[in-house]
Amino acid sequence: MLLLDITTFDPENSMELLKRWQQIENTDFPEGLKIINQWFDAGRGRVITLFDVETVKDYLAYNLPFTDLCQIDVFPVIEANDFKKSTAYQMVKLNNPNDSLKSKNIL
Repeated sequence: MLLLDITTFDPENSMELLKRWQQIENTDFPEGLKIINQWFDAGRGRVITLFDVETVKDYLAYNLPFTDLCQIDVFPVIEANDFKKSTAYQMVKLNNPNDSLKSKNIL
């Protein structure tokens, strides 16, 4: 499951956040967690991270040490092509519930 995490922090907490982040980076991540990429909003005190996680527990194990210093907003996301395929599938299914979806090359 892909999770988009937007972490906002007060710049005066930067040093403590950096210290904790280094501690986390020096330990083993949960097995079910992969960081796909991270972006820093220069000058605004935000970090945007795209995670691929097996369970929410894996995500929480990584992020819990930061929750007292940051506001964390997290959203489940899907790739645009997957969304398009899912939407097309649902539209065909709703409009033609008895038609075969395989004959329409949707599946």
